[in-house]
Amino acid sequence: MPLVLLALLAFGATQAGATDLITDGSFASGNLNAWTIGTTSNGTWGAGFPIVSGWPLGGGLNAAQGQVGEVSFDGTQQGGTLTQTFQSTGGAATESLMWAAMGTGNADGGEFTMILNHVVIAQFDTGNINGLLNGTLTASMPTIAGTNTLEIDVTRRYISTGGTPYQWVTGIDVEGNGVPEPGSLVLMGSGVLGLAGVLRRKLGF
Repeated sequence: MPLVLLALLAFGATQAGATDLITDGSFASGNLNAWTIGTTSNGTWGAGFPIVSGWPLGGGLNAAQGQVGEVSFDGTQQGGTLTQTFQSTGGAATESLMWAAMGTGNADGGEFTMILNHVVIAQFDTGNINGLLNGTLTASMPTIAGTNTLEIDVTRRYISTGGTPYQWVTGIDVEGNGVPEPGSLVLMGSGVLGLAGVLRRKLGF
């Protein structure tokens, strides 16, 4: 029994520690291929958007950029969405992203919303904008075992035109428990069995 417990502890130790479950959350690839691009019911990313551009605060980062808003005015939050599914074994997780908006004398710089499994977990509305604004969204929402969906909404209450403020998002991250690849499970299982064998010899079992 002690050997079994030690082996299980060793296997658990290999599983400990959170990992980033999102693919290309900082758009280092230079494209949006890891994401599903969408819009709200009356929304748009803006003409020619979304694109991957440089993060406006520098640092060599990339970001997804838009010029979001309504297609026809109705005064509701409308714009673009980025969605990605990922696998998790479930449990505690932390979610985060960085946002920025830039405009001149505009009543609405944009609203940034993070949604996990169809539940809003973090949101910020810039309101009036005259210059460059930036910040972060953070949350601590558990993932579920199996397939999870993370959605980022970037919206405004007004029609998107050539003078609409710009919005950026980057650093999209979900730190949680991933699902090991089958090959990793075999490798870890072999390691546990090897450890059990070493302990058996050392302890004289």
